[in-house]
Amino acid sequence: MKRPLGLAVAVATIVANLIVFPLTLGAADFSGGSVQSYAAESKIDTGTIVELTGTNADQVKVATKANVKNMFGVTVDRNLLPVTLSSGSKKNEVFVAVSGTYNVLVSNQAGAIKSGDYVTLSSVNGVAMKAGTDKTTVFGRANGSFDGKGVTLGTTTLKDSAGSQDKTVSFGVVPVTIDIRSNPNDISTEVNIIEQLRRAGQQIAEKEVSPVRIYLSIAISVICIIASIIILYAGVRNGIISIGRNPMSKKSIFRALLEIIFTVLVILIIGLFAVYLLLKL
Repeated sequence: MKRPLGLAVAVATIVANLIVFPLTLGAADFSGGSVQSYAAESKIDTGTIVELTGTNADQVKVATKANVKNMFGVTVDRNLLPVTLSSGSKKNEVFVAVSGTYNVLVSNQAGAIKSGDYVTLSSVNGVAMKAGTDKTTVFGRANGSFDGKGVTLGTTTLKDSAGSQDKTVSFGVVPVTIDIRSNPNDISTEVNIIEQLRRAGQQIAEKEVSPVRIYLSIAISVICIIASIIILYAGVRNGIISIGRNPMSKKSIFRALLEIIFTVLVILIIGLFAVYLLLKL
């Protein structure tokens, strides 16, 4: 009786591994967030804010202030992750967290950071700072404080917007809960747009897209869908009426319906292509 029991346990273990393994491939949950491995254009330090790049958005690079709305996540130390499934084919492989609470490189460029403050990209690529009311997008909320007076990772000198005065800023590390969104304290006059629509436009265009282009794309899509529904409805209705009047003409009516369906598909394809060009160019 011991052998069948041992065999059953072994089989159950193998089946469990086969079920769990695909679910964890390429990603791991840690500190309440999702972490996934990506290739990188160059080596990136842990705690650096990154953005997606590459033709298929399958790589990351250090995020820049010019593309602050493209912030994607932060690089994390793979040694702190409970599970790291790595692909040897990825160049300069890094692990990126897109949610949860993780250590982020910060500076005191915009003043001391206190627990609960929103943070955004600073003038130093990949490094966060306190988000003022003039910043439209935040990376997340700080769970610690940093004023640059205690233990620091280093300093650098920055010039003001006029390029006349030098300012020394210090670098440190603060745990941040990742929540990339519009700044709740924003007082700018920039046109607001639904966050999901903005992100969808960015994924299609692989760059920042203006709200006007996004709204025009929505309008084109709605017009094409409505036109297709009207044409399809009219064709089916007329076909049913014609069959009722003349049952012998079924073949010609079905042929006409196929032509209508083909026309509808052409309209939808043209509409989608127009939307793609509008967002991409």
